[in-house]
Amino acid sequence: QSGHSAPTMTTPTSTSSTPFHDALHTTYITTLGDKLDSPTSYEGAVTEHLRVSGVYWSLAAISLLRSPEEVDALMGLTRPLIRPSESGTPKESRPAIVDWVFDCYDPRTGGFGGNCSQRQHPQRLARQPPT
Repeated sequence: QSGHSAPTMTTPTSTSSTPFHDALHTTYITTLGDKLDSPTSYEGAVTEHLRVSGVYWSLAAISLLRSPEEVDALMGLTRPLIRPSESGTPKESRPAIVDWVFDCYDPRTGGFGGNCSQRQHPQRLARQPPT
């Protein structure tokens, strides 16, 4: 866990008042990357080519729940993510997301692959605005 906890919010609807478990959503989003990065993760292996998309959707979701500063601290957007190691001492668990995304850049096509060392997918080419 990241040590950040937020109060549980309630979101009233026209038919009922269902609690929104803000802290649970935040914990799920912030720990998903660790689960997928695990060398023994089947899910991580079969979704490796979708990492850029997963990062996009994770950041979009957490940005609805937290301030930009909190997103950076929780997800490591502009600086490396520091987590406790097994011995309890802090260590870098992954580079900053911005740095990683630029590592996915393919200068031959001018686009981004789904992960580092991958070519840009043709569907991503169709979504890019003309230059």
